[in-house]
Amino acid sequence: MAAATNINIASTGIVLEALTKDNYDNWSTLVKNYLVGQGLWRGIVEADQNNNNNKSETEEWISKNAKALHAIQLACGSENLSNIRKFEKAREAWNHLKISFSKDVRAFPDSDQKHGSQVHRLHSAVKRGYWNDAKSYINRYPDSIFCTASSTGRTVLHVAVASGKERIVKELVNMGNQRLLKMQDKRGYTALALVAELTDNVAMAEMMVVKGGEELLTIRTKQDDDEYVGGYINDHQNGEIPVLIASKKGHKEMTAYLFSKTPPSVFFEKGGRYGIILLTRCIYAEIFDVAASLIQHRLSGELRLDPESESVDLRPIYALAHMPSAFLSGTQLGLWQRFIYHCLKLKTLLKLSNKSMEIILHVDPDDTKANILANLIATSPLDKISSGLRKLPGSEKIYEMKKNHHLACEILKWLSKKISELDETKLHKCFAYDSMLHAAKYGLVEFIDSMRHANPDLLWAMDKNERGIFSHAIAYRHDRVFRFIHEIEGRKEMIASREDVFDNNILHLAAELGPSSYLGRFPNSALQMQKELQWFKAVERIVPAKCKEAKNADGKKPRELFTKTHEELVKAGEKWARDIAGSFTLVGTLIITMMFAAAFTVPGGNDQNTGIPIFLKKRAFKVFIIADAVSLITSSSSVLSFIWILTSRYAENDFLWKLPVKLLLGLITLFFSVLSMMIAFVSALFMMLEGNRGVVIATTSLAVVPVLVLIPTLLILFFEILVSTLRSPKLLTSKKKNKKD
Repeated sequence: MAAATNINIASTGIVLEALTKDNYDNWSTLVKNYLVGQGLWRGIVEADQNNNNNKSETEEWISKNAKALHAIQLACGSENLSNIRKFEKAREAWNHLKISFSKDVRAFPDSDQKHGSQVHRLHSAVKRGYWNDAKSYINRYPDSIFCTASSTGRTVLHVAVASGKERIVKELVNMGNQRLLKMQDKRGYTALALVAELTDNVAMAEMMVVKGGEELLTIRTKQDDDEYVGGYINDHQNGEIPVLIASKKGHKEMTAYLFSKTPPSVFFEKGGRYGIILLTRCIYAEIFDVAASLIQHRLSGELRLDPESESVDLRPIYALAHMPSAFLSGTQLGLWQRFIYHCLKLKTLLKLSNKSMEIILHVDPDDTKANILANLIATSPLDKISSGLRKLPGSEKIYEMKKNHHLACEILKWLSKKISELDETKLHKCFAYDSMLHAAKYGLVEFIDSMRHANPDLLWAMDKNERGIFSHAIAYRHDRVFRFIHEIEGRKEMIASREDVFDNNILHLAAELGPSSYLGRFPNSALQMQKELQWFKAVERIVPAKCKEAKNADGKKPRELFTKTHEELVKAGEKWARDIAGSFTLVGTLIITMMFAAAFTVPGGNDQNTGIPIFLKKRAFKVFIIADAVSLITSSSSVLSFIWILTSRYAENDFLWKLPVKLLLGLITLFFSVLSMMIAFVSALFMMLEGNRGVVIATTSLAVVPVLVLIPTLLILFFEILVSTLRSPKLLTSKKKNKKD
């Protein structure tokens, strides 16, 4: 990739290679020479000292600036272009690259950092944690506590917060007054806003709020066009308040505390702009308790989902659709984790993390069929089991996950209610259609189900490639999402045969290699290939016959596309199957050898006259001979199954049934052969060492070791293959059943 980039860069004729941190000197020399030669350097990139006219207003300057900027953009390479494409002047782009890549960049101290500066001395003492020195200086010069650094506008309280000196912060808060707490730096940050940005230290914020009062929570930060005058910001109506800053940084405890102390009216005035921002940021940061508390407020109806701006902070629906971990359908849980999840009971009344506000949680006992198990365990006398499960390692994390899932569903219900009130234009404005597509991509069944009840037209969301949610469900392998097709009356066939801009129908999409997030759920390449075949076959059954022979823009039929995109996976699956078969063939062969020999060299020997085994009439001998025979037969069957796997041609369709069935047969017979071999061994010991029970028990205990090593491996692999073979995607289901899903 890098080589290709360098060839493209070299072809411009300006530089030899793209800009990196190692070649800035050579790169800048070549580009400067080119710009000088084209008459684009002086007055454009480099300021013209001899001409102070405002050239930015002339057409000639605009033209030359565009040419110089274009040359710099071409020469810097595609990876660096994204860093300078926002600049409209060549000089700005050049200086940005110089600062970023030049090794000759030095920092020069400003006046307040120079030795002897009074402000510098005080701030330096606080940074080092020397409170006694700082206190002595403040006592000598009381007004110094309000002095600000010229470069940042920060007071000594700002410095203490930024340095993480909590004890000094406490002393300064007690020593100062509301004036100190309300002073802002050049970004418009009060000390409280800085605490919200840098830490999750609620104690530090609390001491400021107690001292500074409620007004401190509503002081807004600076915007680009605001004016900074003497420690305060003028005309700051659109800045951010501390709770918004904390939520943006993902500080959960801080956000919960500041939210509980901030006047509610702040979040709901002027269309609820601050409320929507807080809701969106809390969703992204997974601070669902604060988000749920916000929407359950009596004034939450004032919040608008159709913002005037397209800022990412004003898209709560879009944010929720991008959080698969907020829903059970987007979370991958193991068998044991899922069992714990459904057995844990949630409280219907929750509190914020700082216990200052309550949240009502609507827990529906019938929301999933798996809750039957939870209800069973929760009933007397097994109620203690449910509470006891939370004491198991990892259970508390699962409990928090389940709580967040239900809180997210509360938010989703509220959003769906707001969505049902919007017209087509406003739905687009609040990114409802885009959110549906992303939910389909992540397989968020709860999200899609709630939204389609709010507005069924959302099921017809379409991206720029003319792919809808059902196309995304196929491409990303989410069968439960695809089953919503049954909610579209009379238009299933149209969706099944619809083509995108590349002439791909949904069978073409099923023929593409599945995403790594889906394939990664399966432990080996053979099972991954099996799942891909199952998906292709499932989609093939529901599309019209013409779709099976349709060609896309590349001239490929679905089956041809499947073969091409799965070549490497077939090879990987073949290698895995051969390796596993080779290993188990060796084990089976060893068992055959031992069991065959044991059948003719029985314990105790044979009678010299009749040839009949001496221990023939003992029960242990009968157990031995039966176990030996079973082990010999099952190991032989196992070896034959694995030999078939080794000699198979490994066609695509073999991975669907033939290969898994042979693997299952080989594994189960090998399992019984090992088990029978151990039984034969133990029964032989009983016959040979009769009366020495201690030796028999000790030897038998050691004999269990290979069983404990091999058999779990066999069983795990066996059940993985069995479950994968029996559980194929279900795209066709009754409408009644789908509603329950």
